[in-house]
Amino acid sequence: MAHAVGPNMQVTVHYKLRDARGNLLEDTEADDSDGAVKFIVGMSMVLPGLEKGLEGAYAGDVINLVVAPEDGYGTRDETDVFDVERSEFPDPDAVEVGGEYTAEGDDGTTLTMQILEVHEDHVKVDANHPLAGLTLNYQVQVLDVHPASEEELVLAQAELAEHRAPIGEVS
Repeated sequence: MAHAVGPNMQVTVHYKLRDARGNLLEDTEADDSDGAVKFIVGMSMVLPGLEKGLEGAYAGDVINLVVAPEDGYGTRDETDVFDVERSEFPDPDAVEVGGEYTAEGDDGTTLTMQILEVHEDHVKVDANHPLAGLTLNYQVQVLDVHPASEEELVLAQAELAEHRAPIGEVS
């Protein structure tokens, strides 16, 4: 019996992700990729726009989705571009434009920052997700859809709890 993508279904997909100009950002079938993506619908494991766009799909379907920033990585927040004292970095002399650093926020969450500018005493960083503000174009091939087993649900919940834990995790 064929199952449609819906709540508590284990879904396996391959996808190609492109920006609004058609530039390839990610391809799960590429040699350097981790491979097919598995997730359980309703567990916040993938972008809301991707999950919503796949509802009702079956194994074998190929779907083209346009995901707005609000349903993807969010809109850019200019308050997430700020200055940090250069001395706050583990190796202040090694800080370079384009580098990425991870820090713990005041609330204990992990914050990934990209270096925009390096000055003598401070560094301008951007803590927005690199894809924030972008409209994302997915071509998704649905490989498998089945009801999540009790074991898959428990593993997904554990992974979700671990992923949301602030200690040592990069999100």
